Amino acid sequence: MIFLQELARGFQDDPDTKTFLITGATDDDAEVQRTSLRELARSFKNDSDTKTFLITPATDNNWNLRFVTVQKLARSFQDDPNTKTFLKTCITNDNNWNVRYIAVQELTSNFKDDPDTKNFLKTCATNDNSWNVRYAAVRELTSKFKGDPDTKIILITRAIKDDYWKMRRAAVQELARSFKENPETKTLLITRAKEDDSACLRLRAVRELARCFHDDDSSVFDVFYNCAVNDPFECKEEDETNPRRIALEIIIKQFPQHPQTLPLLRDKAENDPDEQVREFAQKKLKQWER
Repeated sequence: MIFLQELARGFQDDPDTKTFLITGATDDDAEVQRTSLRELARSFKNDSDTKTFLITPATDNNWNLRFVTVQKLARSFQDDPNTKTFLKTCITNDNNWNVRYIAVQELTSNFKDDPDTKNFLKTCATNDNSWNVRYAAVRELTSKFKGDPDTKIILITRAIKDDYWKMRRAAVQELARSFKENPETKTLLITRAKEDDSACLRLRAVRELARCFHDDDSSVFDVFYNCAVNDPFECKEEDETNPRRIALEIIIKQFPQHPQTLPLLRDKAENDPDEQVREFAQKKLKQWER
């Protein structure tokens, strides 16, 4: 593949170079095809037939080739009105989430000001069957269309109702980062920290509460305390993080003078069902009592 790159970049003026790349674009080896398409788009963008050779793999059974095609067409032929239509078709019809994902990104990057772009993102954020594509759409909405009232509504809906915990967690993160000042954000974080059935999402909600609202009233302490005492986490994999430990850690750091902090630490050191939480509490208790 380095050979193809060096050929295209070192011998661009040689007519045989383009011919060689065109041949490579139909090679049986997918990596040769991808590299040839990239170099055609980079070195021969202005040639009349380059776009034709880029469009051809758009219906290929190999999603990697379709991915490259979407990316290169969007970046090399942004001014062609057919490019926008092509990206919308990929978002709507391609059966691979990777291709839809890159199409969402390229549509937003290159056609943000098109009225249809925002509507496409709203539809993807709600209806795409891949959480990766829903997240890409949510992220682009938050980044490019934060001022649209529907953006916040979509984030709240995804944070509560999305079927997949990773999408709910992503929506929680975006809300905390982009809508911290909105009263609904704090309420939603508190609710997710207490009620979500995913330990990873409860953990994220607790972390975002600590990051965004650590100077708030006692209601935030109560959330952390409730999590440290009552979170139902049960370790299933070695690398999982217990929300009870994180909540305890936050309380020690942000509320060291609270009258319930030391009693809670002592209780966790003796009674938490998770050995790692007990060990953490015991270590902190020794430091506290020095």
